[in-house]
Amino acid sequence: MLAVEMCPQASAPGALHSLRPLLSSKIGEPLSGETMRGGLYLAGRYALGVVVSLGNMLVMTWWIGPHAYGIFVTAISIVALLAAIARSGIDTYLVRRGTAPGELVYGTAATVLMAISLALGGMAAAGTPVLIHWYGSREFTGPYFILLLTIPLAALTGVPMAKLERVLDFRRVAAIELSGQSFGLVVSGLLAFCRMGVWAPVAGQIAWQLFTLVATARSASMPLRFRFDPDVAREMLSYGIGLTASLRVWQLRTLVNPLLVGRFAGAEAVAFVALAVRIAEALGTIRLAAGRMAIASLARLQSRREDFRKALQQALYLQVITLGPLLCAFALLGPAILPRIAGVRWTPSLTLYPFIAAGVLVNSVYNLQASALFVIGKQWLVLQSYLVHVALLAAATLILLPRCGIAGYGWAELIACCCYFIIHQGLRSEIAISYRQLGACMAVSLPTLFLFPLFGMLRRIL
Repeated sequence: MLAVEMCPQASAPGALHSLRPLLSSKIGEPLSGETMRGGLYLAGRYALGVVVSLGNMLVMTWWIGPHAYGIFVTAISIVALLAAIARSGIDTYLVRRGTAPGELVYGTAATVLMAISLALGGMAAAGTPVLIHWYGSREFTGPYFILLLTIPLAALTGVPMAKLERVLDFRRVAAIELSGQSFGLVVSGLLAFCRMGVWAPVAGQIAWQLFTLVATARSASMPLRFRFDPDVAREMLSYGIGLTASLRVWQLRTLVNPLLVGRFAGAEAVAFVALAVRIAEALGTIRLAAGRMAIASLARLQSRREDFRKALQQALYLQVITLGPLLCAFALLGPAILPRIAGVRWTPSLTLYPFIAAGVLVNSVYNLQASALFVIGKQWLVLQSYLVHVALLAAATLILLPRCGIAGYGWAELIACCCYFIIHQGLRSEIAISYRQLGACMAVSLPTLFLFPLFGMLRRIL
């Protein structure tokens, strides 16, 4: 809905969180018609969610301005990561569990999630003085403390949501997620119109999470009851933490903007980066549908490596030729569109967009390859790649931002793409992927993304 979604299923290529429903199917079985319909419902939810998210983002950027929006992004980026960590893969465990969970299992999950949420929230609140010293400002603390209250809401939602997904009720899941997002949009939009500043998106986030929790619990006919079985808790934590390790590492990249850009360039720069990232990732939502179907379909071909290779090759090509034109269209039309719908003061985001869009496009070549590595059991190579990505992004931002301004973050995004070489090498040892067609598409799309900035540079020189 806003700069950073509390449930970050879009945050990683081949994100495991977004594959939960498909993981409930047994590998080796064809996808049922019910599961395929569920996938269509969820794909529709993502498509409509992008529309709602972009609409709300533009309302926020117009009515509350870059400074207030940057403060919100600073706070929600940290809270969203903590909320993702709080789930600890327990929701995935509940969906994937061989036998249907009973009241004791669901109750134990709720207890563990609440305990983790409170512990993380408490540690985050206790660490606020460190953040105040880092930023040299206290203005983010009010929204930050209030948003910390949403961590248990986001974590506990995973319990009744898992029950709905186990019975393949994806239609209801999609309806709840979209309704919650839309409700948050209405709340934040009304408050933004009333000039509530940073509190408008904060209230919208709280309304979204609270609505989703209540609606999911009612739909699943599951009043949250807290139970505890140490053996069950140990089993779900050992499964969930190992399964989602790479996803959580990837999400660390979301802290580079608020922590480093916010520290060296201020709240407005955080807002400019967040807007450019949100637009590029919204246009790149096709990666969600591709990643969601990848593990399920490829897992059924892993014993037939040539079919596996052909399916992966075709999926990569289709993803790039679909995503490239979308990203390039905004690169060409954005300078005319963005100032009219968000205001001239947001123009700096256009400077960053080509870099970030290029990173999203390069990522689209490797996100399905990461899914393929998960299928063949090389998940630790993916984790290694993500660790290198986060390290490169942080280091390059730290070095380039003070020297190049916010454009330094854009260059850091491109430098961080070097991490995908690890994924390339890891998959190459098992399956040879041809980059001939992909290279031709990239050769057209990447220069097009930078066409407008290059034209502007030439005009200044001449």
